[in-house]
Amino acid sequence: MQIESIEIENYRVFKHARLENLPQLVTLVGANGTGKSTLFDIFTFLKDALAHNAGKAVSRRGGMRELMSRHQRGPIRIEIKFRESGGRLATYELAIAENKGRIVVEREILKFRRGQRGQPWHFINFSEGRGTAITNEQQYGIAGAKVQRAEYALDEPDVLAIKGLGQFRDFRVVAEFRALIENWQISDFHIAEARASVEEGYAEHLSTRGDNLAQVAQYLYTYHSDRFRRSWKP
Repeated sequence: MQIESIEIENYRVFKHARLENLPQLVTLVGANGTGKSTLFDIFTFLKDALAHNAGKAVSRRGGMRELMSRHQRGPIRIEIKFRESGGRLATYELAIAENKGRIVVEREILKFRRGQRGQPWHFINFSEGRGTAITNEQQYGIAGAKVQRAEYALDEPDVLAIKGLGQFRDFRVVAEFRALIENWQISDFHIAEARASVEEGYAEHLSTRGDNLAQVAQYLYTYHSDRFRRSWKP
């Protein structure tokens, strides 16, 4: 699976932003205050919302007032386009809002488009804890196949549908996207913290702040020495 684009609305400094044609490895470089850390935090926000719920993810960031872009009323919206394991382009849309003082998932959709002109299949379509999911996903793309849906209710209106439905094999694409969020590695690298690294041993992935850079370099040198030597230019 690979993320191809991400669109953000009303999330801190991003009133509206879109990154397209993303390769597998992306490096962001820019001056302070340009939104690099905020972009990283969006991925962490999704991971927090999946692991706990949207309300918990918002509260960890100081509440809706602190999280939403200034002079905007919302909702916070995140759209991710990705290639699932079968090579088809899927779209995940998530809108987070506040309703009567409570954080809710205003809208959550995972869909495929059937060709250039066909209507998309909404594999999940939820709002505030209730919605529908397609139960015959395996028939997607078959000529003449008709959509079969079932209704579901989540425990709370701030729970993501991909959290619950992603546990079942019948919802393969949902499960794949859930696993993608659960397993991605996020590191907002700060050179000052990397310089202060004093830990011994090795680490396979950078920490969220990059303070284990030396340990990752040791891991690459030990287990991927050929690649390490090709990339290292003193």
